Amino acid sequence: MDAAVDAMVRAAVISLTACFMLPGCTTLPFFGATCPEITDTSAWINRMPGPGQPSGGKLHVVVRVADDQSWMLTPQSGHSEGLLVLDLSKGGPSVPGTAAYQQSRKPLPQHIQVQCQGKRVATIDEITVAY
Repeated sequence: MDAAVDAMVRAAVISLTACFMLPGCTTLPFFGATCPEITDTSAWINRMPGPGQPSGGKLHVVVRVADDQSWMLTPQSGHSEGLLVLDLSKGGPSVPGTAAYQQSRKPLPQHIQVQCQGKRVATIDEITVAY
């Protein structure tokens, strides 16, 4: 076996062993959780008047997945104006099988992309406005 390959294998085994021995170490990059199948997506802006409602409306995004785990959506920065990119990952307070995100700050997006482990898994181009 090539010395470089042997060194890489040893490093991986040591890292894996250390991970299982250290509390709080959950995953390594090459053993990451798989992304769930997306079964439905929806997005709407609530512009209905009422107490506590922001003047420009509030964006709601819901992603349903074929999984019984709780998932969360986290906004990613550094994208073009009008585009909201959300990262789908395990955890969060959502109901199992769903992931949700809300935003009341402006500007509200015109398009939404959902990514999981760096890959686009869903695109939402129709955002309903409720008055």
